[in-house]
Amino acid sequence: MKKQELRKLYLQKRLELPPEAYQQLNEKLLSQFRKLNLNHIKCIHFFLPMREKVEPDTWLMINWIKQNHPLIRLTYPKADFATNRMRHFLDDNALEIANNSFGIPEPVAGTEINPAEIDLLLVPLLAFDQLGYRVGYGKGFYDRFMSECKPGTLFTGLSFFDPVDAIDDINSFDIPLHQCITPKKTWAFTGNL
Repeated sequence: MKKQELRKLYLQKRLELPPEAYQQLNEKLLSQFRKLNLNHIKCIHFFLPMREKVEPDTWLMINWIKQNHPLIRLTYPKADFATNRMRHFLDDNALEIANNSFGIPEPVAGTEINPAEIDLLLVPLLAFDQLGYRVGYGKGFYDRFMSECKPGTLFTGLSFFDPVDAIDDINSFDIPLHQCITPKKTWAFTGNL
């Protein structure tokens, strides 16, 4: 299938999730996330979930990291729709978060951080394939962001659903994931490391 078809299909699948199923899937994602080896991770970038798009609840993971790995720094994105780029803000005392005009929760004040400081990047997606390519919302924010990260940054997707066989219209701007966490397992794409 092509990206546009997958985008529509998987957004609809998420929107149709009953609240109880959504909660259970998030708990299973957290359980899989807790299995990640974080020994050499000093900084994790989390996207903040858009409730109206029924995105995975990253707040569960954020809170778990804060409780269990308090020395790991956390960062969150702020989208600039004029440039289709993102800025990244540290979770510290200066951080303030509010919904932007598109309903996306993001920092409105705080300490900006360089993408080169990020060791683990959690990437939002609607669908992914068996090679680690993903379908996002179509603006290319995360592909641009991933290209700015240092070599060795671990690109990790979060999905309620298993991968599709293939995304038919992958192009040279698409950057594959290294792994994708689903409720049942973490898919590793070792060829992308």
